[in-house]
Amino acid sequence: MIKYFICLIVILACTNLHAQNIQDFKTKNSANQKERTAMLDLLRAKMKKSLKIECSYVVEHFKVSSNYAWMQGSAQRKDGKPLELNPDLDLDCCKVTCLFKKVHGSWQIEEEGYFGTDVWYEGIGNRYPDAPQGIFPSYEIYYNGN
Repeated sequence: MIKYFICLIVILACTNLHAQNIQDFKTKNSANQKERTAMLDLLRAKMKKSLKIECSYVVEHFKVSSNYAWMQGSAQRKDGKPLELNPDLDLDCCKVTCLFKKVHGSWQIEEEGYFGTDVWYEGIGNRYPDAPQGIFPSYEIYYNGN
């Protein structure tokens, strides 16, 4: 009985060592405010440079684990009015998605997509095998394809 109990403790300890510690950054709070804001500011600056749009985000999914984070949300104007996109561009308002990676203690953007008409991130879990599965909303689209 003692051997069984010790074996069970060892198995549980090993399982916990490999468990993913996933933080939910969907809602800003005092614990994640600084890091979350810095990450979204990176995305905001890149989007402004690329599309000449200054916006805020309605975050629908934002999970962080180890050195990776995945964010999905919608962009909106800071004043709450609808975004006006260039009709000549093939854009689908207003979805924004982003994979962040922490390198040497600082977050950077690995890949991002905004207003896409396709699912650019299909198979992204395969392209970044070190990214914990738990940061993505579901397995299928993030690991199939590619």
